[in-house]
Amino acid sequence: MDLEVRHLRFVAAIEAAGSVTKAAASLGVSQPALTAQVRRIERAVGGTLFDRGRHGARPTPLGDVLLPHVRDVLGALEELDRAVRHFRNRAGSRTLRLAVRQTPLAARLGDVVGEVCPDDVVDLAVVDRQATVLAALADGTVDLALHVDFPGREPVLPAGIERTVVGPEPMFVMLATDHPLAGRDEVELSELAGSTWLLAVNGDDEFDRHLASQCELAGIGPITVRAYEPLVISQLLRRGDPVAVPAQALDTGLPLIGTVLSVRGAPVRVRHVLLWSKDGPIDAAVAGRVRDGLAAAYRSMVGPMGRVPGWWDRNPGWLGSPEPAPTPDAAPEPAPDPPPAAEHRSPPPAAGPAHADGGGVRAVPYAPGAYSATIRGGVVPHSGWRSSHA
Repeated sequence: MDLEVRHLRFVAAIEAAGSVTKAAASLGVSQPALTAQVRRIERAVGGTLFDRGRHGARPTPLGDVLLPHVRDVLGALEELDRAVRHFRNRAGSRTLRLAVRQTPLAARLGDVVGEVCPDDVVDLAVVDRQATVLAALADGTVDLALHVDFPGREPVLPAGIERTVVGPEPMFVMLATDHPLAGRDEVELSELAGSTWLLAVNGDDEFDRHLASQCELAGIGPITVRAYEPLVISQLLRRGDPVAVPAQALDTGLPLIGTVLSVRGAPVRVRHVLLWSKDGPIDAAVAGRVRDGLAAAYRSMVGPMGRVPGWWDRNPGWLGSPEPAPTPDAAPEPAPDPPPAAEHRSPPPAAGPAHADGGGVRAVPYAPGAYSATIRGGVVPHSGWRSSHA
């Protein structure tokens, strides 16, 4: 079967118009010429496509088989044409290569960068180790990275790599529903002494070290940490074993059944940071706007995804907490006289979100993965991504 795009357009036009005569008029060809083309198409496909009579042209059973494919092909060609025209019209555009550890906030990075840099194509990939992403920033493979680090484990950044803090985030704890502490709203970390800590398999032990150091500071002493696939963790929770699972503050969607509690003082925490190279296309001003957009995105996710409702309202200064009201150091100056009625003054810009520094910076415990996708510029094949915490 040897069909050309023009043949597909002829068939689609007849279906849309309901008659060969009307389709010919819409295409700007004569009715005999279109009829001759239809016959050639029917010879190519091996059967009649339309029953033509007093009531117009109606698809035959073979036509009903062919027409959905015709629509799909023509639709794909239109998408191709739009993509090519968009590329040609996007003068001076560039591809920004982003790297993330997987967190719910990381899923918003592409959208935020797309808003800050609307003329650029965004390519997003998961990089599971901090050393890898720092090397990629240094050699120009990555332009901007959203990663997390931990108190007391801040990495020494290579020369030329800049950092800005998006904000600190607490880690909660998930216990079995019949655990003796499960009825509480909040627990002390020391109360989890004797628990076996379960972490999802992730190939990065930075979070493990942070957790162990905080448990030591809480007087628990050495802890037992086991790494399992999420399905096994879910089974152990359901069985009621004396286990504790670090839980991200926002729901990650993993199908784990347990009770999530906050830990007093949130000693186990992560800090979201943006990293970029001074020699790349990102500068401090762009990074600042991305940081503010991410902070706003996180606040918007707290309501529907926060695992301990109300925690952020009760704990100011964290990523996701309401922005504090301004508190001037001195008495306010008298209000100026109102402007003349004919004068127009724009309102002052809203203050940007506060960025609390939760301390610490180092590799994230978020999962390895081969996830990669290009936003606004096509799609790169990907295999999905996983979280390293519940």
